[in-house]
Amino acid sequence: MPDGPPVGGEGGLPIGGEGGLLELRGWVLAGHWLGYGVTATADGPRRVVILARRAFTRPPGVGWVALLREATGWTEPDRCGVDWAAAEAALGTALPGDYKDIVDAFGAGSFDEYLDLLVPGGPGTDLVSWGQNMARYADLHRPYPVHPAPGGVLMWGTSEQELTFHWLTGPADPDHWPVLVQYLDGEWQRFDCGTGEFVLRLLTDRTPPFAFPPSAGPFPHWFASWELPEGQ
Repeated sequence: MPDGPPVGGEGGLPIGGEGGLLELRGWVLAGHWLGYGVTATADGPRRVVILARRAFTRPPGVGWVALLREATGWTEPDRCGVDWAAAEAALGTALPGDYKDIVDAFGAGSFDEYLDLLVPGGPGTDLVSWGQNMARYADLHRPYPVHPAPGGVLMWGTSEQELTFHWLTGPADPDHWPVLVQYLDGEWQRFDCGTGEFVLRLLTDRTPPFAFPPSAGPFPHWFASWELPEGQ
């Protein structure tokens, strides 16, 4: 069986040959797909090796919460325990819809014990209280102002790794607010995506600029629930 050059990837040769793909086996290798296949050609079967960058895609029509449920194996019914009208009134702003959907589905808790959600009414992680107190620690968030200043940052998650997760608020629809991550040394990193996409990619996407520690682990992802206080 004649050998062929590596194919696929960015700018690689098309896969399939004249007669189509006869066999293909693939593996995940960090930020790439590694594959071995056999294609049909006019000269007979040809072996090929495929190396391609992994691209993050969302299946059409599938929401972020559904994907997070699948990624974490979360089968509990929706919590729906937050009075969003009251929380938004207390903060003086509407909140991103995908964040509210995540909280309604999962409640208070932590993804992979890495990203701890701030949730209105959450025990020790009350989004409203944290948001109202951010002005007291404005120096820690420079060069950004803090909510409710125009264009201020509003924290929605923390991490035992001493990262904090924020929205960059603004006059735009909250569903279009980008996510900002602040590291222990004060450095900021911007992600131009919504909360739902960010959380899912934090867990599963090994490619920069994501590649957070949870995506590199060999273990299944999970959500650790912290029940909301009774009546919340």
